[in-house]
Formats: sequence, structure tokens, C-alpha cells
Amino acid sequence: MKYISSFVALGVMAATMGGASAAYDSKKFRAEILEGVDVNVARVTVDVVDDAPAGALGSEIYSGRHTAADGDLGLYIPTTMYVRGGAGLTLGFASTRATYGATKYELTDTYAIQLGLGWNLSSYVRTELDFQNITFGFSDLDDARAYARSAGATLYFDLLRRWVRTGDITRQRRLVPFIGFGVGAGTYEFQGPGGNDGLMITPRAVAGLNVMITDLIGVDLAWQYQMHIVDGFGWTSDNTRIANMNNIMLTMRANF
Repeated sequence: MKYISSFVALGVMAATMGGASAAYDSKKFRAEILEGVDVNVARVTVDVVDDAPAGALGSEIYSGRHTAADGDLGLYIPTTMYVRGGAGLTLGFASTRATYGATKYELTDTYAIQLGLGWNLSSYVRTELDFQNITFGFSDLDDARAYARSAGATLYFDLLRRWVRTGDITRQRRLVPFIGFGVGAGTYEFQGPGGNDGLMITPRAVAGLNVMITDLIGVDLAWQYQMHIVDGFGWTSDNTRIANMNNIMLTMRANF
């Protein structure tokens, strides 16, 4: 009887081990080790499409969308274009004074409005077309006003690589200093008796810092110098002269 009981016990153990082995085979075990037991947590499938636009300088422009296996996790890298909008104040103490007879008046309450459309040429270089409208006020001349309107083009150079690739991942820097050089052309008008008006040419230089708030929207804080080449700056006509304008600009840039 003792021997019969031993054989029955061994049979039960063998059946149990065989069932467990059949239900949980070695291939499934290896697959779970490689992929993670919980595939939604341990494994993320990322599809990356990085296509540089035709002719892009250095092929630095990336347009990719990274999607996870589950959920709506996504990262969008700015493409080739952006729009800009904002305003700035003119630094009167650092700008040319307007002439009225033999007296010169410092610029006060002078501000500029800027709208622009830009193209990212590479991770370092971009170009932009913009329109600026400047309203001038003058110390001790409360009722006097002047206006300047110009369209221009500027070539910008980012001093740090904007898009950084690490393996298959492309990330964007949040802080990027930049400089720019360009030129504009437009008209100006000094209101009142004897006020000058005419055409102007405006070479410019820009230096600033871009702060990205999201993957697409950022803020630019910049110093802008413009050399207004005009036929008299004020209410006294004279030969073509240079009026130096220094502005502190705060604009928002939205990539698309």
C-alpha cells in the first residue's frame, strides 16, 4: 500500500509540472524578458520620420512626429516657417535727436510695432521678411509726432545649435542667443509746419535671446539698431544724413 501511494503522488506531481510547462513555455518567457512583462510600460514603440526639406542648408531641418504604441504622446519639431509679432521701445538717450530750427529734441514715447514672416534655413540660420511701423514723440514738443514705415529683410544666425540629435531623438534647445543683419526701406513723415518727409533706407543689426515656451511658440528679447538714411531728421531740411535708432524689442515667434 505504501508503494502504491508513492506512485500516485509522483503521478500527480508530474501532471502538475507538465501542465505548468505547457501553459508557460520558454519562448513566451524569453519574449517577455526582451519586451518587458507590461509592454505598455516597459516598451515604447517610436516611429520617427526625419525628412530634411529639399535644398535645406546642412539638412538640419527636421519634421518628425513621434508616436507611442498607446496614448497620444507626441513631439513636434518646428518645420521651415514661422510668424512674428510684437513691439518695442526706442531708447531716446541712445538715438539721434530731431532738429527743429537750431534746437534738437530727444525722442520720447517712441515705439515700434513689428510683424514678420520667417524661414528656418538650418539649425543655425534663418531669414525673415518684416514690416515695422515706428511712432516718434519728442521731449518738450507734446503735440509733435513723426511716423516711419518700412519693410525689410534680415538674415539671422543662432549662436547655439537649435535642434540637437541624440541617436534617433531630436530635441530643441529652450534658450538660444542670436544675431542678425539686414536692411529695410520705407517712408517717414514729420507732422507740422516745415516737417520733413520722404524715402529712407534702413540698414540694421540685431542681437537677442530666444526663449521657447512650448515646442512651437517662443519669445524673442532683442536689441535692434537701425540706421535711418533720410533727407533731414526733424523739421529742418538739410542734406541726406544718418539718424541712429536703438530699440529694445519684445516679440513672439510661432513656428509652423
